[in-house]
Amino acid sequence: MTSFSHTLFLTLAALMAMNLTVPGATKWKVVTPTYPTTDVVVVGCNVLDFGAKPDGRTDCTGPFQKALDQMAADGGGTVFAPKGRYVFRGNLVVPRSVTLRGEWKAPTADDRSVEGTILMPYAGKGNSEGTSFIRVGVSGGVKDLSIWYPEQSADDPTPYPFCLEQIGMDNATFENLTLVNPYLGIRIGPQGNELHYIHRFYGTPLKTGIRYDSTTDIGRLEQIAFSPFYWSQSGLPDSPSASERFATWLKSNATGIHMLRSDWEYVDGVRITGYQTGFRVTEGERGAANAQFRRLIIRDCVTALSVEKTNPYGMVFTECYFGGSEHGVLLGSEFDSVVMFSNCILASKDAIESQGSGVVLMGQCRIDAGDIGLNRGSLSLVGSTLKHPGSRILVGKDVTGVVIADCTFADGRNPVVNQADESVVQMSGRPIPLVEIPEYPKRTDREFKPAGPGFQVISPGKRGDETPRIQQALNAIAAGGGGTVFLSGGDYRIEGNLNVPTGVELRGIHDVPHHTMGGGSILHVYPKNDRPTVTLEPRSGLRGLSFHHPEQSMDDVREDPFLIQGRGADIHIINVNASNPYQYLDFMTHRCDNHYVNYLSGAPLKTGIAIGGGCLSGEVRNTQFNPHYARRPPPRNPLFNPGKFGDRLWAFQKENLDAIIVADCTDQFLHQNFVFGSLYGIRFTKQKGAGPTNCISHGHGTDGSKVGVFFEHGSERITMINSELVAMSSENKTAIKLGEDFEAVAILVNTMVWGTPDLVAEVAGGVLALQNLTATRHGEGLLVGEGKLHGTNLNFLERKAVNLQTRKVQAEATLTGIVVRRALKGPSSSGKIKFDFVIERP
Repeated sequence: MTSFSHTLFLTLAALMAMNLTVPGATKWKVVTPTYPTTDVVVVGCNVLDFGAKPDGRTDCTGPFQKALDQMAADGGGTVFAPKGRYVFRGNLVVPRSVTLRGEWKAPTADDRSVEGTILMPYAGKGNSEGTSFIRVGVSGGVKDLSIWYPEQSADDPTPYPFCLEQIGMDNATFENLTLVNPYLGIRIGPQGNELHYIHRFYGTPLKTGIRYDSTTDIGRLEQIAFSPFYWSQSGLPDSPSASERFATWLKSNATGIHMLRSDWEYVDGVRITGYQTGFRVTEGERGAANAQFRRLIIRDCVTALSVEKTNPYGMVFTECYFGGSEHGVLLGSEFDSVVMFSNCILASKDAIESQGSGVVLMGQCRIDAGDIGLNRGSLSLVGSTLKHPGSRILVGKDVTGVVIADCTFADGRNPVVNQADESVVQMSGRPIPLVEIPEYPKRTDREFKPAGPGFQVISPGKRGDETPRIQQALNAIAAGGGGTVFLSGGDYRIEGNLNVPTGVELRGIHDVPHHTMGGGSILHVYPKNDRPTVTLEPRSGLRGLSFHHPEQSMDDVREDPFLIQGRGADIHIINVNASNPYQYLDFMTHRCDNHYVNYLSGAPLKTGIAIGGGCLSGEVRNTQFNPHYARRPPPRNPLFNPGKFGDRLWAFQKENLDAIIVADCTDQFLHQNFVFGSLYGIRFTKQKGAGPTNCISHGHGTDGSKVGVFFEHGSERITMINSELVAMSSENKTAIKLGEDFEAVAILVNTMVWGTPDLVAEVAGGVLALQNLTATRHGEGLLVGEGKLHGTNLNFLERKAVNLQTRKVQAEATLTGIVVRRALKGPSSSGKIKFDFVIERP
């Protein structure tokens, strides 16, 4: 044996003895899972190659951890666990930018049997405070598998630690999971954390399903379902029958989801059945939460929704159902903010019981059973129905005020039982025009796969321009009928322009949403011309990539062209991050019908997403823009210099950034997009004389910006539901602005305004319809020029008068059901104005 070979042998032997991984051992390949997926599954490590045995007997803790660590050592990526049953006597850590992925069959109402990759934990039995089974680091994820505790008992549930936990700061994903019978499901916090994403998550948690605290950037809960049936109908050994004893235990002990401190949580499509408390909201170690909910469906619980305390900005609920044997909605004695319900159904012994001093706004709701009871605080109930003849509205002696307008009652009688002064209750049967929420497109969980099976892996070169090598691979895959060009983890220098052909996907190592901190497959862009860096042809896509502009700096801002441009229909962009692009995504230059964008993240300087070109039926979901993507680099990467940005980035964005532009398009759907720091958080404008038609935005968030939403141009109607609009730290700050050339109807339902706005709304043209709005600060109030304003259920929290100003005789404003701290002020000039039902709180 030569000296070199002997040294290499000793080195490898030492690494093996130390239980360390060997860099470069990853073998990228495509696997075909047993069950359908929405993507092509690309994996770097297979746990079987590290000694795991899916036999339901052998401890697999060591082999799984070795595979995860190996994947991290090779720059991140996906570790695959094929179908089978894996036993664990210990715990796992999913490192930075690694995803643990298996084979998963989505449960349905007709078939909840658990098959595929099943993890079987044994550690921690009897100790709920022990180490969580799987802990997930920065930009890591767990997806496409089931977890089953074989020694758990339905008759007398045994405590175990949390099953899953986020331990990194930014981005942890839990997706496509069935947690059959965990005592405790997912824990997030109480240490500081951001950007959890829990999506398509099912199971029968026995004590708490999800508990999260100290989340200071946006968390998302989507398509979650908890009920006794996921265990009882799992088909696994010793699964319980739907016995009365098991059901009684859950209804006496279990909480589906417990939210503590979370800033701006997004919740959509959550179903909880058979628990003591379906969804519980309390104060955390670092304060309370604000959040927005849609399709929160809670049935057959003791208390469906319990809100003990929120932060001052409150919570909104749209198209929800609250069914409980005792309480549909219980607002605790410390509740002193606001909750807003739109198009919700409540059915319980007490449909709503409010014990605190806060405000309850309800529009177009239906009470199928139970009373609405207030001990204190205020209620405005508009356009709603008490369907059950026994339902009452109970007004306690300390209630500030109640408005009941345009409501119907089962037997035509007055349902109010008033213990307060008679003047506290204001009632009217006069019709109030309210706008129905439009039906959302049903396009969730669509499949996005390249046209063919082609697959080519590219690894980082030696710092030269990688554009030709990547383009050659893209062209070769396209010539072969389509497929995937995969960039393994590392740094790629891009000086030219890349074109992703039809039927091809350019892909990086991240299977889940990720942060700049996660590193990954990073394309470092050095623009040399005025063309977009990446162009996408019809039916092509990007997935799991990161981009960075090393030469960008706030000392000398480079006006670079768009980073990404679409050039046709059926383009997808999924889990893509760009730390600091000047202009990010262009769907405006060319028509891009049926485009799909999910979790585009970064810190754009001038333009975020531009949509136009006459496109039809596009969808943009879960956008996340925040300066911290430029300020928090991957560890030990010399190409990143966060010192170039600092606080000057945010200051620049507030004067220059058009975060989301929506122009010439029809039937555009925007879902839970968030922007921190911009001139316009979202701007509806025109392109070649045409503006947007029939756009729907759900859950839009503008934070730390100058103008929350600007309706500059538009046709017919633009509807925004569950919006949070925060104007702060600048001049001329407006939450909602309608321009002089706006000729459409802007509808905002369930809107939260806070920060330091100079105006809540400015209406220079068109029609603004506000249904359910709360403003913690309102500045100078509402200004109407030549347009029209119709407001229903408005809450103004600040302790000063609310101005309603009209500037021209054509201006009109009607406000119905207003809660204020100080009296409203009428118009400062001409115009038509009308106030209906004002509640003045102390």
